[in-house]
Amino acid sequence: MGATLTASERQVKEQKDLLSLRATVEKQSSALQELRATVEEQSSALQELRATVEELKRENRERPKVAFSASLSETKGPFNTDITLVYKHVFTNIGKAYSPVTGIFKAPVSGIYYFRFTAFGFTSKHRRVSLYKGGQLMVTVTDSSTPHDGEDSGSNGVTLQLEKGEEVYTRLKAEHQVYDDGAHHTTFTGFLISA
Repeated sequence: MGATLTASERQVKEQKDLLSLRATVEKQSSALQELRATVEEQSSALQELRATVEELKRENRERPKVAFSASLSETKGPFNTDITLVYKHVFTNIGKAYSPVTGIFKAPVSGIYYFRFTAFGFTSKHRRVSLYKGGQLMVTVTDSSTPHDGEDSGSNGVTLQLEKGEEVYTRLKAEHQVYDDGAHHTTFTGFLISA
């Protein structure tokens, strides 16, 4: 059997146990305070993140949406002079910046835009279509056909910095021809990359 403690020994043991218990409570209290501080920091960071997400959503809603794609829908040329091609069959015209009446894209906002155009040839006529920015030649698609030449298609694209109101369009060179029909071989496409 174990030895019986005296009242004085019991009192000393109880005081040691009480001191040990107090130390444990103090450690847990300190850990709890650290945990509360961490939770407050994370809560603050989460609020900042939510505010950032809301700001990005708002900016995305306010960012202009500009994109168009159209096809010529009929054969053009040859003519005695250069002509602006009018792509009458419109697939998409988000922002209404492309005119199927004039064939001209007019930038609704300043920004960086991407344009691509395709010119198709079905006959022995030469083909040359160029993309212009406000009267200045940017890029061209050319094909010099021979009497035995079959179907040919060429395309080109360019990224342009445009100011609001600047115009972009394609022109068919004099004495040249492009072919199109319901299969939409000859197209003009553009969209805003960033404002």
